[in-house]
Amino acid sequence: MALSNGQIPLLANVINAGVGVLTGTTIGTQGSNTNGVAIYTAGTKGGRVISLIATTTDTVTVNMFLYIYRGTTVIPVGMVNIPLSSGNTNAARFPVDCLNGTNLPGLPIDNTGRQYIPLLANDVLKASTLANLSASQTAWVNASGADYQ
Repeated sequence: MALSNGQIPLLANVINAGVGVLTGTTIGTQGSNTNGVAIYTAGTKGGRVISLIATTTDTVTVNMFLYIYRGTTVIPVGMVNIPLSSGNTNAARFPVDCLNGTNLPGLPIDNTGRQYIPLLANDVLKASTLANLSASQTAWVNASGADYQ
């Protein structure tokens, strides 16, 4: 749709980021907001998450449920498997790129060929685990993006 004379386009150029920390108390249920941890909150005109990286200290695989929380509505984004010790040891030094095209298929693709998560005004990207993490273990989810202005 073309802009009318005098209209100003919305640009995703306000940097935004967040970190969600998942622990043994963040076990949730798919499709609900139970124990969800906020990772990224969009601005008043919406935003987009362009990078989503997950790591863990756990010695077992962590299954993370990602969703958008809009008011009181849960909008599932998908499930990401975080292999044991991802980004934490020399043997598993690489973190999980959640937006790599395999982990969360079907997301929109930007002009650089990368997937992103679009968010409406004040949407919150959240995560929970489907099972308890091992005692005193943690998983981190780092999001980077930009809000519209």
